[in-house]
Amino acid sequence: MTRSREQALDFLSRLGAQAAVAFHEGGVAATIKAILGELGLGFRVDDFGNIIVQIRGRLPGSVPMAWVAHMDHPGFEAVAVEGDYLVGTALGGIPAASFTAGVRLQVILEGGSRLPATTVGRHGEESERQVLIRLERPQSLVLPRPVVFDLTDFKQDGELIHMRAADDLAGCGSILAALARLAGTDRLPPGDVYGVFTRAEEVGLVGARLLAEAGALPQDTLVVSVESSRALPGAAVGGGPVVRVGDAASTFSAEAEAVLMRARETLQARTPLNPHSVRGDTEGFKAQRQLMSGGVCEASAFALYGYRVTGIALPLGNYHNGGTEGRIEAEYIHVDDYAWAVELMVEAAHRVNERGDTSFSRRLRQLPDELRARLRDTAGK
Repeated sequence: MTRSREQALDFLSRLGAQAAVAFHEGGVAATIKAILGELGLGFRVDDFGNIIVQIRGRLPGSVPMAWVAHMDHPGFEAVAVEGDYLVGTALGGIPAASFTAGVRLQVILEGGSRLPATTVGRHGEESERQVLIRLERPQSLVLPRPVVFDLTDFKQDGELIHMRAADDLAGCGSILAALARLAGTDRLPPGDVYGVFTRAEEVGLVGARLLAEAGALPQDTLVVSVESSRALPGAAVGGGPVVRVGDAASTFSAEAEAVLMRARETLQARTPLNPHSVRGDTEGFKAQRQLMSGGVCEASAFALYGYRVTGIALPLGNYHNGGTEGRIEAEYIHVDDYAWAVELMVEAAHRVNERGDTSFSRRLRQLPDELRARLRDTAGK
């Protein structure tokens, strides 16, 4: 295992140890800030708690690139007391089984300690998306409190990484690993690179919408949503990171996507026979390309405000903790998909000025003279 892969996995395990629920991202944010401090990277925090990192490029006038991921994951928020129980409101899309009795939970206290708890059953009307929660050790709490499923924080089992919240802590971890790679070398990318960590994505892309609305990134920035997204046919776990051409709401920018395609072609052309060309963990590199229609990602929020957007998706098993036969289970991603997403991001940062030079664009421009002549000769016939 390469040092860069070890570092990327270390970042992800540290993020996984934090609760990730919309409006309660403090632990994840603190971990991101700590890692950025270790890397010697400055950052700014906007009025809404979104974190923005900038690495300056070496060529003024080059197009900037931003990698965006969110710090939250679907869960509950304990908002009231009803007799002997807490009332939990769902934040984000969670499986239907979450509202049945017997689902094991953890109530997160200030400071990060966890109280074991269990669902008792649905509370109120179905449309209210609330559940009653029994604490195993009853006590008074200052509400509201985040509540997460009692699932593994982080566990690597062979080629798979199991996590309660791979969506989207894996996106955050891969961005941190890519920033570490760029910051740890003298070979800076041509354009500025931003790492953006947003809040409350699971309840409506809230942090990303506010960032885009405020113009927090330069308007010519190519924005890349880095998301863990439901595995689909053509976007299989273990098949490599997915160049995401769109989501359930919109299609993305061909110009922004071309940067990722140029990076993919470059990485796939590298072989162990040419070791001097290899940077990082590229042996056997694979990547997929697909419309990821299983959900909406933050690229759509930036597109609404005129940004050119694309996406990188990590194929995700047990999406939003929905396991087989209605069980609540940890999400999982493939370790290679995660590591290769970092490679794709780093290479894309270096190839941003080559986005008009993909193999497809070259092939389209090379129109044989005989075909040109034949169409001219047969015009009007």
